[in-house]
Amino acid sequence: MKTKADVASYISRSILLSGKSNIQIAAEAGFPNPNIISMIKSGKTPMPMARIPALAKAMGTDPKVLLDGCLAAYHPELHKVISTLAPSMLISRGELSVIRALRHAVRTGSFA
Repeated sequence: MKTKADVASYISRSILLSGKSNIQIAAEAGFPNPNIISMIKSGKTPMPMARIPALAKAMGTDPKVLLDGCLAAYHPELHKVISTLAPSMLISRGELSVIRALRHAVRTGSFA
């Protein structure tokens, strides 16, 4: 996800895959009006950064993936700073699992 359209598409796909309606997602994520979900999905409204954890939980996705995409799309300079100075802040659960498995393999010598 690098663009606002990518973020909107990711959110649309994630909601579709969740099997939940916009109304359900909005309620679970704490949005007072479910229309905001449609506006975010269409790209007409930017994703409110403070709602990333709640929306990701409602969609069943990794909040760091959504954060990374939103930062890249809406705040590219901040994304660059965080990616440079604190890249671990943007490591997803899936990526962390790979890192842990690699570390285990290195410790035990089982990757050779």
